[in-house]
Amino acid sequence: MTNRPPQRAKRPCLVGSCKDFASNKGYCDQHQDRIKKKDRERGTAYQRGYDARWEKDRTKFLDENPLCADHRKRGMIEAATVVDHIIPHKGDQVLFWDKNNWQPLCKSCHDRKTATEDRGSWSPVQSPSKANRDSKNEFNTGDFVCAATGYAIDSLDCKFTDQFMVTAVAANMVEVSDADGFVHRLHHSHFKAVTV
Repeated sequence: MTNRPPQRAKRPCLVGSCKDFASNKGYCDQHQDRIKKKDRERGTAYQRGYDARWEKDRTKFLDENPLCADHRKRGMIEAATVVDHIIPHKGDQVLFWDKNNWQPLCKSCHDRKTATEDRGSWSPVQSPSKANRDSKNEFNTGDFVCAATGYAIDSLDCKFTDQFMVTAVAANMVEVSDADGFVHRLHHSHFKAVTV
């Protein structure tokens, strides 16, 4: 008998009515066409605002902020290669160009953040959100929270009983750190307060 490391549990296909397991980018083999559809809806980089002006401002920002913010928070040093929008802009040009909403990240931290926050895509045609965007954020820095939705469980790779300390609050977004020190930002409706 060989000692093999435990395998991660298979994730269900993102198509709600599908009973199969995901094989690529969240979809089963039967629903792979959904990936191409999402890419078409997303538009080109230019359509999303990543043009010559962006490239110039991005280069200047990285020259002024050369280290990855997430690595720095964990006491590590890594070169930043990506300018990340702290709050995803989703096509909002004011938020897109707000330099207070920019942070320097390395590619791996940016990819992880994008995957956990918005599953790596946005569409110029806004689809209805499951989060209650009109609800009031009752959390404060220092509060302890647990994941309250399946989306949060997947994003944080945790159990419903795992507790996280709120490290920052911005409008309706709550920032927590996981056991590995990675920062996650999710809408507050994905969390519930830890009751003592």
